[in-house]
Amino acid sequence: MPKALLVNCYLNSTKTDGLLEALEQFSQCTLLPYREISQDYRIANDIDAVVISGSEARIVDPLQRAQFGEVLGLIKNCNLPLFGICFGHQLLGLAFGAKTGSLKNLVINRFENVRILQTDEIFDGFKEGQVVPLSEYHNDYVLKDELDSVGFALLADSASCEVEAIKHKTKPFYGVQFHPERVAIRGEVHPEGHKIIENFFKGVVRR
Repeated sequence: MPKALLVNCYLNSTKTDGLLEALEQFSQCTLLPYREISQDYRIANDIDAVVISGSEARIVDPLQRAQFGEVLGLIKNCNLPLFGICFGHQLLGLAFGAKTGSLKNLVINRFENVRILQTDEIFDGFKEGQVVPLSEYHNDYVLKDELDSVGFALLADSASCEVEAIKHKTKPFYGVQFHPERVAIRGEVHPEGHKIIENFFKGVVRR
């Protein structure tokens, strides 16, 4: 089983909102609060992949964004497969120069129909053009404008968000705006999110 480093960007370092439990279905996971990352931090040699979590922090707020400078540095210097989720996805885009913005209408704790534009590794088993119900909870997002020019391919979008999933063109880095770890909301269950996590570890990490 691969070993993953989960960089926890939640402001409460004990909170992972179900992400740790979901990752542990497919990997051995080490939890690292973002505040514990220093400039000289080095990822352990036995780690196979890095996951960057969501957060209550706002990517569009300069003061809040400044707290994650070391995480941005870790992303830029990472040589391992990397998976950014929600706020982690926004940090991934920002690290390479993508623009971010705020939604006019917030998406709060609901399943959103995400349209797959390119299947790629993390969408293995899905079809191009397929619409998949995935959990969403966010205020901000990565803008499609200039995404290609800063090195990312757009893999998925939705009616509420123009960038739902990205892949770096030359690095094994993926970002998703949705929360694949959350497969149940108010009694409604859609397991596809866990399949996407599984695909990351089986198709990207273990080649």
